[in-house]
Amino acid sequence: MYDAMAYLWMIPVFPIVAGFITFIIGPKVLRSQAHLPCIIAGFISFILSLMVLNDVVKAIQTSDKANPSSVAVSYFEWFRTGDPNLVGENFKKAGALKAEFSLRLDPLSSAMIVMVTFLGTLIAVFSTGYMRDHHGHIDPGYPRFFASVSLFLGSMLILVLADNVLLLYAGWEGVGLCSYLLIGFWFEKPSACKAARKAFLVTRLGDVALFLGFASLWVSSGYRLDFDGLLKLDNYDSGVGLACFLMFLGACGKSAQFPLHVWLPDAMEGPSPVSALIHAATMVTAGVYLLARFMPLFASVPEVQMVVIAVGTFTSLLAALIALTQTDLKRILAYSTMSQLGYMFMALGAGINPYSALPMLAVSAAIFHLLTHAFFKALLFLSAGSVMHSMHDVIDLRRIGGLRKVLPLTHIGFLCGALALAGLPPFAGFWSKDEILSVIHETSKASNYPWFYILMWAIGIFVAFLTAFYTFRAYFLTFWGVLKLPEECHGEVHESPKSMTLPLMLLSLFALGIGFGLSNFTPFSIETFLGKIPGYLIQDHHSHDWLTVGFATFAGLAGLILAFVFYGSGNVTISEQAIGKSNFAVELSKNKFFFDEIYNKLLIAPLNLIFYCARIFDQYILDGIVDLIAHIPRIFAQLFRPIQNGLVQFYALAMILAVTVFLIALARSM
Repeated sequence: MYDAMAYLWMIPVFPIVAGFITFIIGPKVLRSQAHLPCIIAGFISFILSLMVLNDVVKAIQTSDKANPSSVAVSYFEWFRTGDPNLVGENFKKAGALKAEFSLRLDPLSSAMIVMVTFLGTLIAVFSTGYMRDHHGHIDPGYPRFFASVSLFLGSMLILVLADNVLLLYAGWEGVGLCSYLLIGFWFEKPSACKAARKAFLVTRLGDVALFLGFASLWVSSGYRLDFDGLLKLDNYDSGVGLACFLMFLGACGKSAQFPLHVWLPDAMEGPSPVSALIHAATMVTAGVYLLARFMPLFASVPEVQMVVIAVGTFTSLLAALIALTQTDLKRILAYSTMSQLGYMFMALGAGINPYSALPMLAVSAAIFHLLTHAFFKALLFLSAGSVMHSMHDVIDLRRIGGLRKVLPLTHIGFLCGALALAGLPPFAGFWSKDEILSVIHETSKASNYPWFYILMWAIGIFVAFLTAFYTFRAYFLTFWGVLKLPEECHGEVHESPKSMTLPLMLLSLFALGIGFGLSNFTPFSIETFLGKIPGYLIQDHHSHDWLTVGFATFAGLAGLILAFVFYGSGNVTISEQAIGKSNFAVELSKNKFFFDEIYNKLLIAPLNLIFYCARIFDQYILDGIVDLIAHIPRIFAQLFRPIQNGLVQFYALAMILAVTVFLIALARSM
């Protein structure tokens, strides 16, 4: 472990350096090879991450106190405030701030960095084909794209490796900035600019709450910033509940949970690899990681945990209902991401009672699904990107169909991802989604409100049915039925280049096998691995909830079968005829439950009115007062202007009169 700490800092630094290099020399020097720094840096970071993971595994296996499985190292002092002569407890009592560039290596961070670097590098390789047209010409912003991707990876790696909240927040904001740059990559399109602004501003609301949460922790814990100090309940007298609630609001922003969920579907305006990067490996997983890292605090506040699981459940159901009627392939996948993130928050919200094994089970279930979801969701988005590339940017399900005949490799990749997302055995989602529902079922037995958790469990089962239905609706409409090509293809279509299809095939293998590989049936159990994080209680004999497995599997199969009945022919109109075009529920789903319109009426319009009134007040009242004050000297000047007329005769007469008056006054005084 201590050997790993010597090069741990290189893992985030390589992508960041590569990003700046590409920004500087990419447009003029690298040009069509601008992807090389990003891919090389990502690959090196991935190799280093594997070495780090191996060191963590060895530390766990040896169980040597001299070689612990969780280590934090400070590489240098970032900055400090307050009296530099104060040290130790006096420094803390003075409320001074000392920030260090310190990184933490433990099972949680090691698992995250392997996933981020592997998927980030693979997505970068895919992008080398996607960011070129059918004639091999690169996009005009090719260097800018890969520079932003590199910085994105570096920011996410800092976020998951940070050992203090200030460094974590720096990575958090870096991820937000890079997402803004990538969502608005094609800034010539007004819709892309609008989507980037929307994502940036909505997530900023959560970021403010997160900052306040960290500030509350800092004060309540006795001015501590490092995780070792912040995660000990003994360091708090009060304030944990408020801090946890504020941190959860921050997580809602980054992970697109209600009510800060409205930015994620619009983020599809960016290139498809960006969607894969945001939805699979980086940005949206940050909120899940945040709650998993601070689980010892969240578990001590059951009221906040009930809010977490309720919001996660509602978001999961809401997103699934919206996805049922969407016709844009990428937006369907975007809503599926919202729904699956809701599942992860459901798991995290089930971690109650810090003195039981439930927090550990909750964290392991959430991170298990985070990892499996990262692989199959990257596969689905990259497959959608392959469809989009071949269809000349058309992914409207009403305009395409029967593509399995002309895009066979893309079809295989999307099918594997769809089976994993639907949670069907033996694909990845089956193992991790069932773990989440099992943990919720287990929590219902230990909670004072069993009915509440049973309700969350039942909704989770229903969402599993909806997930399978809308996923295979998208699959059948895209790849089955009569071949249907958009006019933009001019009757010609071909499979994507190898730089795009090879990552799809590799990810298909992960979608098939990673779920079982990380399950409790193998020596590589993620639950056992994460259970070695200090401060958690481990349940030695975690029995399998076969009731949950049976219900969830049946729900997934039922959704697939129903989707085949409605859409197996590849015709989008069948369900519309059966349900009815004027159905109110269908209109709600198509219009995303009118959340954008509601927010515009209740929030945006009143704020615009306030801004308009403020502008009027500024221009006509404040500026008027300032202008009036500026006119006062001019008004007084008008009184003296007649005597400053430039006539020498007038000045001579004035002098004579003044002298005369002076002499008369002098004579009278004598």
